[in-house]
Amino acid sequence: MPIAQNPLSVEVTLVREDVALLTVGGYLDVDTATELQAHLANQLHHGRRHFLLDLSGVPFMDSSGMNIILRVYQEVRDRPGSVHIIAPTPAVRRILDLTGVSITVPVSKTADDALALVDQQPEGPEENAERRD
Repeated sequence: MPIAQNPLSVEVTLVREDVALLTVGGYLDVDTATELQAHLANQLHHGRRHFLLDLSGVPFMDSSGMNIILRVYQEVRDRPGSVHIIAPTPAVRRILDLTGVSITVPVSKTADDALALVDQQPEGPEENAERRD
């Protein structure tokens, strides 16, 4: 039996020093989610705080894929960082909406839209302290 009948492809592009765009293609499921998790962990290790996940090439995603997205979301929120989903296919968008993931993790039509949301975020505790003064 082949290991992966529907292999996952993940292309990582550094948009900026702290922003990684991960373009995902293929089925994001129990058999392939660990590959996405490895790419995200590598980017976290290298100091990325913001993740743009382009899911336009993902025709199917199960709970394993959602769990990876929610785990990285939890990991980066204290950095402070963010996770953004870009252009999910209709089937993936439906799952994100039904499970409430799209309420927690912003969904954008384009990478530029997601990057604009990243730019609207406060930078960190120092900036928040200045605002309180």
